[in-house]
Amino acid sequence: MSTRIWYSALGVVGALAVVASIAWAKDSLEVRARDQCDPATFNAGRANPLCTGSNTGSVTLQQFQDALPNGGHGAWKFNPGPSGSHIDQGGLVQFTSDGGERHTFTRVASFGGGIAAGLNVAVGNAPTTPECAAMVAGGPPHATPQGIIIAADTEQLVQAGGTLLPPGQHLFQCCIHPWMRTTITVR
Repeated sequence: MSTRIWYSALGVVGALAVVASIAWAKDSLEVRARDQCDPATFNAGRANPLCTGSNTGSVTLQQFQDALPNGGHGAWKFNPGPSGSHIDQGGLVQFTSDGGERHTFTRVASFGGGIAAGLNVAVGNAPTTPECAAMVAGGPPHATPQGIIIAADTEQLVQAGGTLLPPGQHLFQCCIHPWMRTTITVR
């Protein structure tokens, strides 16, 4: 009787190991930048509108500003979020801006502030990350696109595990809305 239980337990453990390895194996990953800006309030009185994408929302500028002291508005986020995702070496990472505002997808050594000083102060972020500062200063390109991504646009694929994104853990944030963060682990 105990032998059967032992073999049954081994079968369950083996099945879980197969499921875990299948769940881990990933040859492509799409990261989406999302926001819910309301064009009427975000663009009111501006010569250069802020909220221009095709996937706008109903969060007013006042609601957005009211949420900043709490670390930023929750509708402005990367999917997958801060806990991130993983991808196998050699896989491809695609970034899509799927909201109404512009965003960046910038690889940083550690999470910190972005390029909008007012947002950094409002959310209580640390100083601007060097990678974001270099983007503004026209510094050298980094592992991911450093330009401002137009709303409702898709950026080029980045090969994971290659010279651009070697095996290990990589942090990414939006240099405009620095609470938008994700971690990608390349296996």
